[in-house]
Amino acid sequence: MDKPAPSVINFLTSRMLRLSNTLGLYASRRYRDEFGMSLPEWRVMSIIAYSEPITAREISRILATDKGWVGLSVESLRRRGYVSGSPDKRDGRRTLLTLTGEGRKKHDAILAVSQWRQQRLLASLPDGAAEMLMECLDRLQAEADKLLEETEAMPRKAAAASPRLPDR
Repeated sequence: MDKPAPSVINFLTSRMLRLSNTLGLYASRRYRDEFGMSLPEWRVMSIIAYSEPITAREISRILATDKGWVGLSVESLRRRGYVSGSPDKRDGRRTLLTLTGEGRKKHDAILAVSQWRQQRLLASLPDGAAEMLMECLDRLQAEADKLLEETEAMPRKAAAASPRLPDR
């Protein structure tokens, strides 16, 4: 009897992506409906609150995401009065971002919901599993960072050398 081919659905990366997407969808809906805040805006706001003053480039690095996406979120937060920017005294090309008073109030309200969600999720795990999960996630992130560094060190191959799908 032949064994069925393994499915990527059962791969660690697929399962983590599904969990991340499910939690992201929850947060996106809740923050939009309750606070008028998109999930990308919240992610940027939370990094500013934690690390202010900070540049958009640094936010992008911390979130491991596109600078353009961060820039759009920062601009939206600025327009709504949640974030302010000032020139960096050491490098006038850089803008340092901080939360305004209104931004801090909005951040704290959303953070309370985020903390509640975190507690609820961790409470669903068996005793001692939460700490082990966090340790495992740290190890997986470190290994993923190494994988990414390895791809950056690889020579780029020409497009012609890429595997091609058969013609139909």
